[in-house]
Amino acid sequence: MELQLALLVFGLIVIGVVALTEYEKFRYRRRRLAPAEPSVPASDEPPSVITHLRQHSGADAGVPRSQESHERVLKADTRVDARNTSEKVLDESLNDFQQAALMPLDLSLGLNDPEADLATGGIRQNMPDERIDYIVNLPCRGPVAREVALGVYRQNEYRLDKPRQIYGLGYRIGQWSCLEHDPENALYRSFSVGLQMVDSHGPIGESELNVFIQLALKLADALHCPPQFPLTLEAGQERARELDEFCETNDVLASVNILANGPTGFNGRAIDKVARHFDMRFGAMNIYHRHSDQPLGSRQLFSLANLYQPGDFDPAKLDRFRTQGLTLFMNVPCSYQPVRVFDRMIETAKGLCQMLDGRLEDHDRRPLHAAGLQVIRTQIERISTEMTAKGIVPGSSTAMRLFG
Repeated sequence: MELQLALLVFGLIVIGVVALTEYEKFRYRRRRLAPAEPSVPASDEPPSVITHLRQHSGADAGVPRSQESHERVLKADTRVDARNTSEKVLDESLNDFQQAALMPLDLSLGLNDPEADLATGGIRQNMPDERIDYIVNLPCRGPVAREVALGVYRQNEYRLDKPRQIYGLGYRIGQWSCLEHDPENALYRSFSVGLQMVDSHGPIGESELNVFIQLALKLADALHCPPQFPLTLEAGQERARELDEFCETNDVLASVNILANGPTGFNGRAIDKVARHFDMRFGAMNIYHRHSDQPLGSRQLFSLANLYQPGDFDPAKLDRFRTQGLTLFMNVPCSYQPVRVFDRMIETAKGLCQMLDGRLEDHDRRPLHAAGLQVIRTQIERISTEMTAKGIVPGSSTAMRLFG
């Protein structure tokens, strides 16, 4: 008996030591992966050129969700751990494999189900996303017409502010689809409603979550479907707060500035010519964009703006336009394979410097050399790794909903 008690005490001690060790490892990893604090612009630089562009254009060219009042830009002087090149290459390769494994597969096998024709901008979103949505499932006994379910849903969903959607499981083929895009004669055997728990205004509140739950209960009553709640209200609010912290941590820009070496600055016509040379096109927000040829991630890989407010360019006045600086920026969480996007952006930045006679500077208006660029790149690697570990791959549809 005494031996059993001693073994039990010893086992508890071992478990406690292991748990404490893992906790300390977790804390250490969180400290290492923490991105830079928002940088403070130099006193002679407009504090929020990119924010100004977004607020006055109404367009989104890859500006993070937190850009309402300030910019969060990765800094080039943040301390990072030194690792050899082979380790970094291996980490990037493993991260690419992990991202590919976590990307959703198209399992439709080419079947053209009229109840699941979800062509919405080339992206199939035929189910709520349990990583970012509060979900209520409504399994039904018999076929339910689209107009019946959609009618009840529309009578109540207008009271919600957060993005929401209703999905149905096709009665004949058995594929999930979005009711809003389905044909009028579609029939379903089950439904699922989802409410996004976090958006640009922050996490969902108790009041709106209650409204959503009431909507689900009204659907359940009208359709005679017993509701199933994977999360309680309290658990949903806690998940929303955790998700909001995750967004605040990873919602960042990577940017570099190009300052003119000569006193006359850069001429507008020269900027236009060189930007087009590097395959950047004038577009949203009246600035230049390098567009992506990938179906994943933001439509713009990175963008080129005037460093000084108002930040944009007027095509009708390029001959008379001059500026002392330009800025290149990318949205890290909305970029598919953001490290590679950053590398392409830096190649473009160096090319712009060479052709326009400029020099690279960081967000704090200090010379930007190879060491500083590597610091920013390492931070992007860590953000990409942390997001992928959470199951939210940079540039995926889930990431675009959260950070786009």
